[in-house]
Amino acid sequence: MMHNHNRCMKPQQMPQMQPCGNQAQPVICPTQYRFHDTFSPQELPVVHPFVNVNRQHTVQIPRHYYTEVNETMMGQTVQAMPGYGPGMGQWGSQRPPMGPGPMPWGRR
Repeated sequence: MMHNHNRCMKPQQMPQMQPCGNQAQPVICPTQYRFHDTFSPQELPVVHPFVNVNRQHTVQIPRHYYTEVNETMMGQTVQAMPGYGPGMGQWGSQRPPMGPGPMPWGRR
């Protein structure tokens, strides 16, 4: 603790204190205050309001529909040949399957 002697008052007579013999008069400094702070907790309510918003979004997903049209048209007239037809001819029993085959446009 540092003392500041410049702030002290000039010597003055102290009550009920008489110097004995060759003692000097005491110097009385101004009163100094020493604070010893303590802290006590005190709750401070802090309110955080929330609003829950349920949002519904529309997402467009393409769904494909197909139309199909059957047309019958006249073809070429072909002369039948004896010995040729289903189950006969050059293929014998290992003939390719009959039917329209794969369709390139992705029929569903």
